Amino acid sequence: MNGLQTRLSKVEKLRNRNDGEREVDIELERMGTSRAALLADFGSLFAFRDWLDARMAAEDHPAGVRPSIAAPHRKRPIDPAVSAKWNAILDRYEALQPAHTGA
Repeated sequence: MNGLQTRLSKVEKLRNRNDGEREVDIELERMGTSRAALLADFGSLFAFRDWLDARMAAEDHPAGVRPSIAAPHRKRPIDPAVSAKWNAILDRYEALQPAHTGA
């Protein structure tokens, strides 16, 4: 690969990443929140992703059985108040989404 192709490849990767970040910001705005609020509560997008993974895993467990919600990037578990806040944000957002019907 020559120098120009290498640069074009890097520009394309950066554009794709920026498009993804813009989509995240748009969805957070639709939820009535922002990236700044998310980062203030979780510290990083990685920690938020780990919290989401734990949230989804908890939905697969029987009622009353919830796995620990602790991101490996953090020394301490996510504050239960933060967890409750984001559960409410996501639950409200999911309730507003149109139902998908199979054809």
